[in-house]
Amino acid sequence: MALEIITQAPRSQKIVFGVIIFVVLLAGGYYFLLSPKMAVVADLRQQRAAKETEMLQSRALAASLARFKQEAAALRARLETAKERLPSEKEIPGLYRQVSDLAYQTGMAVSLFQPRPPATRDVYEEVPISISAEADYHQLGTFLDRIARLSRIVNLTDMKITGISRPTGTIRADLTLATYVFRPEGAPPSPAPGARPGARPPAPPPPGGAR
Repeated sequence: MALEIITQAPRSQKIVFGVIIFVVLLAGGYYFLLSPKMAVVADLRQQRAAKETEMLQSRALAASLARFKQEAAALRARLETAKERLPSEKEIPGLYRQVSDLAYQTGMAVSLFQPRPPATRDVYEEVPISISAEADYHQLGTFLDRIARLSRIVNLTDMKITGISRPTGTIRADLTLATYVFRPEGAPPSPAPGARPGARPPAPPPPGGAR
């Protein structure tokens, strides 16, 4: 019935009916065919953008990793160079004698030469030495210059100078020197100066004091 009406309608109405049918078919095709495909395309574009972001982040991470490896290699090289100038535990007593001899050779009147217990740091131990001596400025400067020229690292970490009311014009110098022992991770701490190697620490007193 509807088809007869359309076929018997004037040409202009047929054109209108044809346009309406075309629009309906086009809308239906878009809704049923193109719209799902467009959603798939949009989802693929999001996945592609995420992958590109991930790739850029991976490239940045790889560049950072390469830089970190170079820095780590440089630090290892510096550590190896420093370790060559650090004394071993066996060399510490000999280094004490070297420092003491330098003090006397430069004319300093040493009243105190006291190695102190080592202080544990990250990968090394700082081994301090306290020195008190009477000397003039030239003798003190010569001593510190010779200390800086030792084959093993010995640093001046603290110094206190006090004037002395004497015609000699000497001063009292209280110095703290420090050398360093490389300590690999997990290694036991160095014994205190004067302690016997392998000696066990004294047992703690029983609760409530001795009886």
